[in-house]
Amino acid sequence: MPPLPDDIARALGYPYPRPAGSFLFSGGAAQDLPPETDFGGRIPVLACGSNGSPVQLLRKYGTSPDLHIPVTAAKLHDICCSYSAHFSGYGSVAAALHAAPGAITNAHITWLNEQELTRMHETEAIGQNYRFVRMDGIDISCTQHGTIDTVHAYISLHGSLLLDGSPVILGGIGCEGAPFPILDQQALQSHLRDSLAPGMDLHDFIRQNITDANIRAKRTSLLAQHAQVFDHLGMTTLLEQV
Repeated sequence: MPPLPDDIARALGYPYPRPAGSFLFSGGAAQDLPPETDFGGRIPVLACGSNGSPVQLLRKYGTSPDLHIPVTAAKLHDICCSYSAHFSGYGSVAAALHAAPGAITNAHITWLNEQELTRMHETEAIGQNYRFVRMDGIDISCTQHGTIDTVHAYISLHGSLLLDGSPVILGGIGCEGAPFPILDQQALQSHLRDSLAPGMDLHDFIRQNITDANIRAKRTSLLAQHAQVFDHLGMTTLLEQV
């Protein structure tokens, strides 16, 4: 089978491969996390979609050897990584958090300094697709720090996409005890193509969402008609517009 065109491969590759354990992102790649890593002054930000992948971090931060972002593996309890009810500008259906009692999600946490966090904000379409929050009282355990009471996250403004009344768990991010169906990006995109543009070639459907902002917005509005916004008792919005 011939390789996919770059734009289609990027869209269908979401949320992209990531190490199972903790790592240090530096020089554009994942490296072993040194045991003496200093987390002082760094802000823990939950990577519920592609931000736990070195591939996506490379797109956002480049190859500078002076950049050192610790990324730690974590177990997130009673919350899953679902699909958001929107198409991203690069054609993927992105991620959202969703309450999932009994589930354990194999997530990652990026530990960002203020400059790195500012750059992350620039890539997250805050005010359009996401808002930045702090969540207190969340049940999450980090391989390097044990139980953490507070973590930050990007919350979808569109909510979780619902198919037949149920959210869909993001294939590619492990979820133990998943209470909802799991689909990879291609399977979900095919389902949405059948619903929104029956008979269209899947690559053409994805490419339309990449190249035509009006079509992308119209299709996103249709997805948002069947969505559920995430809420958490300990959640405080820190940034909702940039």
